[in-house]
Amino acid sequence: MKKLRIYVDTSVLGGCFDPELSPWSNALVEDFRRGLFRPVLSEVTAAEVERAPEEVRSVLIELLALGAEMIPVSPEALALVVHYESVTVL
Repeated sequence: MKKLRIYVDTSVLGGCFDPELSPWSNALVEDFRRGLFRPVLSEVTAAEVERAPEEVRSVLIELLALGAEMIPVSPEALALVVHYESVTVL
């Protein structure tokens, strides 16, 4: 049976070290370690984590070592960003 894929963003990675979020973030990471789910990350998340503390970057590195799927930023996604920025009123 195919493993359920779960998208992981920076709030999950950083949440591993946040007192409010750590029970849930660490439980999810443990489920990835146990092979219950497959983590899915985006290039955007990876870029955001480059500026994060070492401990947060280490969680990303571990998920990649566990076989996380990396989703590239598509031209369609970039076009959507440009569109939103053109219509956003501050």
